[in-house]
Amino acid sequence: MFRYRVASDPVEIEAPAERVWDILVDFERYGEWNPFTTRVEASLEIGSPVMLHVRLGRLQRKQPERIETVEPPHLLAWGTTMGHPFLLSALREQRVEALSETRCRYLTTDATTGLLTPLVAVLFGRLIRQGFNDLAAALKTRAEA
Repeated sequence: MFRYRVASDPVEIEAPAERVWDILVDFERYGEWNPFTTRVEASLEIGSPVMLHVRLGRLQRKQPERIETVEPPHLLAWGTTMGHPFLLSALREQRVEALSETRCRYLTTDATTGLLTPLVAVLFGRLIRQGFNDLAAALKTRAEA
C-alpha cells in the first residue's frame, strides 16, 4: 500500500492554544485569513460532511470530506475516501500544542494512502505543503493580532 504524508513546518504562536483553536473552528471566517482553505462549510459533529474550498496554486477546488476528530483545543481532523479506500484515503489533522498559558505550536498534516497516492504526491504534494505553510503563517498572524 502506498503512503504519503505532507506537513507544514511547525509554527510557534504567541497566543493561548484556546485562541488558536477558536480561530480554527470559526469556519465562517476562514475567508478573512486563510489563503489555502478559503471557505469551509461544516459543523463540528463527528461524521458530518465538510466542504472545503481549497486553493492549490492557481487551482481552486471543492473537496468533500467528513469530520473525523474534534478534541478541543488540540486536534481537529477531517478525511476523505475517493472510491474505495484501496484507491485513495486521506486524513488531514490540525494540531495545537500548548507550550505555556500564552504560547502554543501549530502543525497540520495530511496522510494519504492507496493506489492513487503516488499521483497525488507528484501532482499536488508541493502545492499542499506550500498551502499548509501559508495557512500556518496566516494563522499565526491572526492569532497574534
